[in-house]
Amino acid sequence: MGFSSSCSLFKHHLIISFIINLAIITISHVNGCFTSIFSFGDSLTDTGNLLQLSLSESKKLSHFDFPPYGRTFFDYPTGRCSDGRLVIDFIAEEFGLPFLPPYFGGENGKPRNLENGVNFAVVGATALDDVFFKERGIHNPSTNVSLGVELGFFKDVLPSLCSSSSDCKEFLKKSLIVMGEIGGNDYNYAFLQGKSTEEILHFVPLVVDTIASAIMELIGLGAVTILVPGNLPIGCSPAYLTYFHGSDMADYDPLTGCITWLNQFSEFHNEQLQKKLDQIRKLHRNVNIIYADYYNIAMRFYHSRNQFGFTETLRACCGGGGRYNYSSSMACGDPPLTTSCKDPSSHVSWDGLHYTEATYRWISKGVLEELYAIPYTNSLCFPSTVGKQIY
Repeated sequence: MGFSSSCSLFKHHLIISFIINLAIITISHVNGCFTSIFSFGDSLTDTGNLLQLSLSESKKLSHFDFPPYGRTFFDYPTGRCSDGRLVIDFIAEEFGLPFLPPYFGGENGKPRNLENGVNFAVVGATALDDVFFKERGIHNPSTNVSLGVELGFFKDVLPSLCSSSSDCKEFLKKSLIVMGEIGGNDYNYAFLQGKSTEEILHFVPLVVDTIASAIMELIGLGAVTILVPGNLPIGCSPAYLTYFHGSDMADYDPLTGCITWLNQFSEFHNEQLQKKLDQIRKLHRNVNIIYADYYNIAMRFYHSRNQFGFTETLRACCGGGGRYNYSSSMACGDPPLTTSCKDPSSHVSWDGLHYTEATYRWISKGVLEELYAIPYTNSLCFPSTVGKQIY
């Protein structure tokens, strides 16, 4: 594909940069650096917004809102698309903060305590506006919420946290902004509804520009520390592996079983996103923008599963059967046709589209402790070191 050579060169540069920096970086514990976290995103980050929206609007609940979702940590469904906690939950724990309440829920449909942050992420959310997809015949089965809508939620909340522009900037100096992951659904809906790769490639600069615009707007409001995750390897997703089942054997990585060209697409998005983040850093040298390399963290699970305690990498823990235990017509949480594995921590994938708590724990560990972030996360609490090496 047209983007594969570009991705290979970029990966080579990234690996060299990582090795050089690894020798001179020392990790420090980051607990207590921030007083609040504000999160944007989709089902990888939603801690209950779609559930609360469905309840408040008397809509049919999603299959995410039924057991066995939530079984590992909460013992009941919370609206999280996993068996337990998500990356955002582990990040909050690391900084000594409570789990982020969903924007929807609580008294009068809104969270009561906002001082420690709010989660605006919604299951199914896209970076691009809903009208973009409707014009192209692409259906969003979950929501019409986009990143722009979530940013509007944030701006609605801000006056309750600070009384003036200067107050808000002071408040946001002590806040961590987590921008996603977002953009994955822009591609998921298109790929899984039969759109061509050539067409979807044209979405990438639009998605990246939308993420960048949101970051710029947040900087204008006073944000100084923004964590921006990249996309995950979709070629290893049981949903994609099922949809593209029967592809040419040459399309599969013999070492992982993942579909190579789909992973190259994810890498292309991540390459373009990082280039855009570099541009923003040059414009705002006093702002700490951290790229979280979700892709390369996750690929370790498929190359060295035993190292992380996984026995199943491509087959979902909970699903409707088949080679990858995934079926779009028999989703996890749709009784009585779907089954759940005995030990979710042995699986990378929870339901074919989302990960298990064990996987999310490893991803958060990679971001916070193992240097899979650019610049590295021990610079989160030291804005003066932005653009410098930390010795």
